[in-house]
Amino acid sequence: MYSIYFNNRCLAVCSSSEHLLNDTDAVIFSPSSTNVKSCKKDKAVTPSIQLTAPPIQLSQMDLSDLPVLFQNTPNIKKLYIPTHQESVTFKRLCTKLTSIQAGGGLVTNCKGEYLLIFRHGVWDLPKGKQEPNEDIRKAALREVEEECGVHDLEIKEHLCDTYHTYEMNGKFMLKCTHWYKMEYLGSCPYTKPQTEESIERAIWVAPNELPEYLSHTYPSIQEVFRVHRGL
Repeated sequence: MYSIYFNNRCLAVCSSSEHLLNDTDAVIFSPSSTNVKSCKKDKAVTPSIQLTAPPIQLSQMDLSDLPVLFQNTPNIKKLYIPTHQESVTFKRLCTKLTSIQAGGGLVTNCKGEYLLIFRHGVWDLPKGKQEPNEDIRKAALREVEEECGVHDLEIKEHLCDTYHTYEMNGKFMLKCTHWYKMEYLGSCPYTKPQTEESIERAIWVAPNELPEYLSHTYPSIQEVFRVHRGL
């Protein structure tokens, strides 16, 4: 499954729509038939989506136009594209988006605590853009070190990749963040948040306190923790 996050909204390519039928916020789009189905009513709806501009008929659009269409249709919270060709469909979907690579870390210490940052009023995980010719694993380590002021980090494994989009200079950007499970090997519990990047706090959070923090974070960060927990 590939999920592209538009803030708190999600456009996803998945293998089947069966497990999504109980999601009352979901709309299912079939690129083969240009049919749209609302899970609330379990029936097909008119094959067009109303924008502030005149409506676009889905039968006349290319799949690569769907991200912009979804961006401009805020009443739809989740749009799913079930297909047997997830990778191919996802590539078609992203054709007109400008790709940016980033790396980030889900860091734990010897107590099993998680390293979180607080930025722009939201709890987050440390992450950042990959520099030119930089190895993505080194980029992930560097960003955690810079944003949290911690060192002695070791990558244990790759967790997952998340995608989110935003508009910059008239272009729709697609940021792919490569997430790694990391372990802090040092003994100093202190952190130093990178204030020049608007990070107000960098703290260690105990596992039993984590749900409260995850209720005030981005859906993409919640996805990283779901993968980490094997959910």
